[in-house]
Amino acid sequence: AFLAGSCWTGVFPGSETFDVHCYEPVYGGQYLRDVHAVPQGAAVYRGETLYHWDAEAEVITYRYYNSIGGVSDGTMTPVGNRMLFPDETHRGQDGEERVFSTVMEITGPDGYSVVTSEDGEVVMQIEFQRISRQDADEMVPDGVW
Repeated sequence: AFLAGSCWTGVFPGSETFDVHCYEPVYGGQYLRDVHAVPQGAAVYRGETLYHWDAEAEVITYRYYNSIGGVSDGTMTPVGNRMLFPDETHRGQDGEERVFSTVMEITGPDGYSVVTSEDGEVVMQIEFQRISRQDADEMVPDGVW
């Protein structure tokens, strides 16, 4: 609920590169869609995730697709103000697999942090702030969607 209907942006540490995410409930709230974009000059890296409740496994599962042919599958468990993603398996277009774990933590009414690790080493850490859909679309060539 915290993410749904909002857009967010965060800057990768040590750079001017930023990530923009917009979340929306779909199919009557049965799924949560996350569309994101990382502008890189004239090019834009894009990705889309669909989250859903898997009643049989009793866990939130997701599948992520990106614009360079990669696909990720994993689970998410909410714990207090944190969302734990312990087992994301990413398969690149070349078939190579990597396993990541991520902790997303709500840091305030308009912010959250994301820390992603691989083999116990932090590979990404970003602080996100809520922005308007209009601002999100203006930040990304051809808009987020």
